Amino acid sequence: MQCPAPEQFVRVSADKRRFELDGAPFFFTGCNSYYLMTRAAEPTLRQQVLDVLDDAKAAGVRVVRTWAFNDGQEWNALQPAPGQFDERVFSGLDFVLAEAGRRGLKLILALTNYWTPFGGMTQYVKWSCERRGSASTDRAQAFYADRHCQDIFQNFLVTITSRTNTFTGVPYRDDPAILAWSLANEPRCEGDFSGSSLQEWIDTTAEFLKSLDSNHLVTVGSEGFLGSSTPDLLPDNPYDTMNQGCDFLRNHHSPSVDFATIHLWPDSWLKNADDERRFQFARRWINCHVDVCNQLLRKPLVLTEFGWKVDGRAAYFDKVYNQIVDHAKAGHAISGSCFWMTAASSYPDYDGMTVYFRPPTPEVEAQNVELRAQATAAGQEQCASDESQQSGLDRVQVRLQGKVSSLVEHVRGGNKNVVEVIQHNAKVMQDLNAQGKDCKVM
Repeated sequence: MQCPAPEQFVRVSADKRRFELDGAPFFFTGCNSYYLMTRAAEPTLRQQVLDVLDDAKAAGVRVVRTWAFNDGQEWNALQPAPGQFDERVFSGLDFVLAEAGRRGLKLILALTNYWTPFGGMTQYVKWSCERRGSASTDRAQAFYADRHCQDIFQNFLVTITSRTNTFTGVPYRDDPAILAWSLANEPRCEGDFSGSSLQEWIDTTAEFLKSLDSNHLVTVGSEGFLGSSTPDLLPDNPYDTMNQGCDFLRNHHSPSVDFATIHLWPDSWLKNADDERRFQFARRWINCHVDVCNQLLRKPLVLTEFGWKVDGRAAYFDKVYNQIVDHAKAGHAISGSCFWMTAASSYPDYDGMTVYFRPPTPEVEAQNVELRAQATAAGQEQCASDESQQSGLDRVQVRLQGKVSSLVEHVRGGNKNVVEVIQHNAKVMQDLNAQGKDCKVM
């Protein structure tokens, strides 16, 4: 008797608490690397993509979250004009999917962005203004209820799900390298206290996407801000978010949304807090969302973004990972996490959050020191008005003279420590999967 073919798509378990792959639990350690498509569009830069995927696989990382959009006049735009797609860039995304699949990696693909980088919702609004002959605006909030925006976006959804990969010959909707579609990166609707604009868009768009592709999971891509549907949890928000138009429970309640996501940025959200208070917030943030998913939502949770600056990063990652593992072992509704972010050794650390699995090139290390100096100077400029006659960057560069080597060594040591933490967590998650596979239940 011939054994049935293994199930290649990630599914939600019958108890709605975790992911499964071929009938066994699929707990994972993941990462973010947003730029893969745009780099892969340039044949001379594809090695950077391969390095990221190879390093992720070698570290035990199973899932990569990346952008599957780039709109307007951006470099290597996938959709430079409404309904027009650059085949060269689409071929780059084909390359990413094909190479991830070859390595057994799964991708979470974000489909647009609330923020302006890579075009996103703001670009759709500009296109709509041009089409209607009205004054242009950069208010992303207008995206959700604008008929022209939604016509263009839904056409994009049809195009990307029906796309046939030029490397594998597999339509995207049938490609098991895709774990999930994420409707957007961090969707909000600032100023909408009712939350109705974002909610109606989520319901409509998730249902439409499912009608195009029934193989893959769908999620919203939200940060997890709690709303009026869970009034007792409002104090757990990092600040007053009621004007952001978000409601975690409500936003993920649609039957076309398969799992919930949260992001975790305590150093950005709690700017005036010390690290201990930020750690406490992070613990509460994860716990309260796991509780909502367990008791009210009955869907798995994934922490799709979390990160930390160099100092203290390893300790922070370790705390986050241990908490996720504890919930997973207890059978709670959580499946994994994606840290922010990783990059090839030849790609600079523009946001100060990059984890390198292999040492950066000497040129990139030098550029990273400069970037860190600029970030330090920018922070000092906010509170150093008495020194406004001299640029913050000049001051920091003076202080860094003779200290560059020690700074580089400090960053190298911190990076090595966090890589070890990531690798350990990946091993723990793989062990959980093996235990579940042996008994088929946990």
